[in-house]
Amino acid sequence: MNRFLLIVLLTVLNLSLQAEPKTKNICLSLSDCESKADATEIHRKKITLLSLGITEYSKDSPIPKLIPLYLKRAKSIILEANGDTGYKGEVILKVSHKPEYKQSQLIKAEEDLGFLNLNKIHLSKEQSSELVELQTLLDQSK
Repeated sequence: MNRFLLIVLLTVLNLSLQAEPKTKNICLSLSDCESKADATEIHRKKITLLSLGITEYSKDSPIPKLIPLYLKRAKSIILEANGDTGYKGEVILKVSHKPEYKQSQLIKAEEDLGFLNLNKIHLSKEQSSELVELQTLLDQSK
């Protein structure tokens, strides 16, 4: 009886160790992450999708392809830090954050804008004007 329990226990343990964790990919490529971010109005979700795209899929991407993602992420971070959730409907949901959270989010947006400023040569006229608007919005948010 003890031998049977030991065999069953070892079998169950072995099966659980061999099982692969099944993680669901939110997006499959840089362009997939960008299109999914464009499809939602919720800033937190946009930030998550764009961050995943930048960290996971941008390694071999040329800088001009990354510029729109950084612009969109910086905009969503700033708006979200200022309390705009992006939720639309009968009631527009706004929140207020602790000053520490808001400050940490604004630092992240500042880093994105820093990347964009370092790569100004790759920006179109429209992207350059959007960068100026975002910089102004960031300065007003501090």
